[in-house]
Amino acid sequence: MESKELRDAAKTLVTQAEKAIENGDAEQCEKLIAEATENISKADALDTAKSNIKHLTDMWGEDMVQKIPVASEDVKVYNPDDSTRKIKANYKPATWIKGLPAAAQPLWTQEQMGDNLKEEAKIQQDAFLTWMQAPSEDYFWKNANPDFIKAMQEDSDAEGGYFVPELFLNNTIHDEGVPTGMIRGACTSIRVSSKDGYMPTLGSADWGEIAEEASYTTQESTPTIGQVTFAIKKSGGMIRTSRELLDDSAVNLPSLLAQIFAEAAGQFEDKGILNGNGTVNHTGIIQGGSADYLTASNTALAAADIFGIFYTLNAQFRGNATWVIPSIISKEINSINATSAGVHSVNDLNTPPASFLLGRPVINNDVTGNGMGSGMVASSDIGIFGDFRNYYLFDRMGFTVRRNDSLYMQNDQVGFFGTRRGDGKPGLTDAFKVLKCAA
Repeated sequence: MESKELRDAAKTLVTQAEKAIENGDAEQCEKLIAEATENISKADALDTAKSNIKHLTDMWGEDMVQKIPVASEDVKVYNPDDSTRKIKANYKPATWIKGLPAAAQPLWTQEQMGDNLKEEAKIQQDAFLTWMQAPSEDYFWKNANPDFIKAMQEDSDAEGGYFVPELFLNNTIHDEGVPTGMIRGACTSIRVSSKDGYMPTLGSADWGEIAEEASYTTQESTPTIGQVTFAIKKSGGMIRTSRELLDDSAVNLPSLLAQIFAEAAGQFEDKGILNGNGTVNHTGIIQGGSADYLTASNTALAAADIFGIFYTLNAQFRGNATWVIPSIISKEINSINATSAGVHSVNDLNTPPASFLLGRPVINNDVTGNGMGSGMVASSDIGIFGDFRNYYLFDRMGFTVRRNDSLYMQNDQVGFFGTRRGDGKPGLTDAFKVLKCAA
């Protein structure tokens, strides 16, 4: 029976109940009313079921079963740009990192995740901006809307802080090379889920001629097995700002703090990658055991020095190698035979210096404390040439920013604390050569 028929029957029953009560038959009246009520309930249930069926049909279409991404193979055929499928609203791509909120997922993951998750990420970012710019923490909690309070409570760390979304940092930093330093892009980055751990290494096997019907023992070998260990270390910084700056919103404070923290963290990381001692920072390439290549002179570079370190690095590493040298050493290289015949780096003063050296990219790093000398000085390290894909960065967490309104109250200031946790180590020391001045 259709819902309309049930409702019409209910109306008839109500009319009969009215006549029964006029005749003084209360018992019959109650029976008719109960039956009418039951018909109306059935009609409502039918209408609700029809509405749900229509909603599901519109939402998924005819090929619903084939298109819901329930496994990695299904994800491959799922089209994230198809906005007609509402299943996309809560879709988490294969690159989704478990345990991180939507706003803290990598950019490529945020581009593919569902509409609901994108809205959730936007709320989290807006909540952080509002919290950062609030005159005080109490003011934020008293005036924030429920969505902001929910976002702050769900995504706060164990010390009551707030995990800064990666998207926020990438949107506010004007130079994409600054947030993670100059060298990170050439290295291999791995996100880890524990404080300590290791990555196994495996040496090569022997391979050679075996005579017909001869034993394999002539080419038997046991690959050397080792490991690269990591121990997550903490680094950070603190910035104090005046209450007036927060009250007057003279600058975009979240953007400013993100930029300052990111630049400082990037420089600290660069020093660790190049010259860290493995105790308070990463294990650096210079101190990590990579072999040196000595220049012929300690007063000037020659083209033979550049060719020498280039070909001293094993061929399997040269194809993806990168030069990391101070700007002052780039000047020395570009000055080779500048006033005489021979090999030249710059043809004339109208031609900008190349960003490549012997076909491989050059990164000029001038961070104080990177372990490289400021010029041609006897026995000083002046550059690194190697395949930086064999340098591993173990990231435990991204940036955490915490705010304290009371610690510096006597000066009417607010403290912001930035923290980052990670480690770094060269995986293969043979993948790098250190250019060193002669003694």
